[in-house]
Amino acid sequence: MPVTFALLFLLSRATSDPCYDPGGRPRFCLPPVTQLTGGIAASCPQSCTLSPGTSPGPGATCNGSLTLDLDGPFLLTSVSLRFCTPGPPALVLSAAWAAGGPWRPLWRRPAWPGALGGPERVIFRSPPGPKARVVASHLRVEFGGRAGLAAAGVRGRCQCHGHAARCAARARPPRCRCRHHTTGPGCESCRPSHRDWPWRPATPRHPHPCLPCSCNQHARRCRFNSELFRLSGGRSGGVCERCRHHTAGRHCHYCQPGFWRDPSQPITSRKACRGECGQAQRARMQGLDSWCHPIGATGGLTCSRCGPGYQQSRSPRMPCQRIPEATTIFAITPGASSSDPQCQNYCNISDTRVHMSLQRYCQQDYVLHAQVLALETAGPAWRRLAVRVLAVYKQRARPVQRGGQDVWVPGADLACGCLRLQPGTDYLLLGSAAGNPDPERLVLDRYGLALPWRPRWARPLRRRQQEERAGGCRGLETPSPNPRP
Repeated sequence: MPVTFALLFLLSRATSDPCYDPGGRPRFCLPPVTQLTGGIAASCPQSCTLSPGTSPGPGATCNGSLTLDLDGPFLLTSVSLRFCTPGPPALVLSAAWAAGGPWRPLWRRPAWPGALGGPERVIFRSPPGPKARVVASHLRVEFGGRAGLAAAGVRGRCQCHGHAARCAARARPPRCRCRHHTTGPGCESCRPSHRDWPWRPATPRHPHPCLPCSCNQHARRCRFNSELFRLSGGRSGGVCERCRHHTAGRHCHYCQPGFWRDPSQPITSRKACRGECGQAQRARMQGLDSWCHPIGATGGLTCSRCGPGYQQSRSPRMPCQRIPEATTIFAITPGASSSDPQCQNYCNISDTRVHMSLQRYCQQDYVLHAQVLALETAGPAWRRLAVRVLAVYKQRARPVQRGGQDVWVPGADLACGCLRLQPGTDYLLLGSAAGNPDPERLVLDRYGLALPWRPRWARPLRRRQQEERAGGCRGLETPSPNPRP
């Protein structure tokens, strides 16, 4: 039973928090008004208090000031002054954040003409409205004439900037019980983990709570960057600090150098970044993740095997070595191996390797670097190949533009294996005009070639293109292979 009552008590306090509405959304809140205590920091240099049975002389005056120290900043609601005798004919009440000022006049009463003094009790009340609020830690009373101050009462509430409904007003300095993920004696800053937005005082229209930084549960503190906040359009400006679990980045969203991202774990997991790479590997960032990348050419997430085009070696410093190749520029894929008798000697492949000499380059109708997107049937004899042209190394009579293009391929050439194409793969396409039924179409048939693209081919192809522009193909543009039967 005691546990049940305790839970009900905590639940009632949570639901009745003035800084949150019943739905749990933050809202503007203020601590209650209390009687503030202050001491006299500096008194009038003259004794103006009248003793019983005596009266001041006609020329007796007391022109001085009285300073009250409130021991902290407060939102003032009222100030009452009570004098021993009728108050001074002139009175000025000022407020300041510190003892040395600057002082802001709050209330001024000019001298009453033809009167010996004012009333014995004077009360100043703060005007309503957020713009008229008076925040001060020191009060100064300036008066002239014969006077004797008997008591001064100050009422107000702690300055919590609208982020607290409770305050220890008698503490020195007063401390607010901050909400909305704020901190400090007056809730004047955000918690170290909630600095995605700049701190702002709450208003009745907007509570301006502090928002948490997105650190994927790998950091406990962050800092606010005003430039990032501006570039994001006012959506986020937090930068995570001291990322743990071998993570790094503004949001602790990728792995440190030397660690690799485990795709089986979410980014919020403590095991999202796994152990170091091997001796012959190094790690580097790739987008938002880190993976092991070899000095040679190992593959896999943990660099445990050799990649394509490499073979295992016995060297601990270079575990994978490139497979030796001939010194030709291009290597062609193997020829067709179809058992269909009609395909025998059908494909125009006389050698397993092709050297891209200037003469062979000049004899091509076009040379393109393209990515195959899709293949569809376009009649009984033709297939339409959707490609994205990435680079043009040799133009045909009708120029080929970069971007999406349709390439026409004879169905028999694909059936016999003269051309082997896979969607999503980059190829070097070498086309011939032989057997082309329509010069306006881009045709790739058995007289052409489709080689899996290799980046090292780009430079020699550019050289061939420059040689062609310099007139190197004059006299070398011989007819392509004979048309198909």
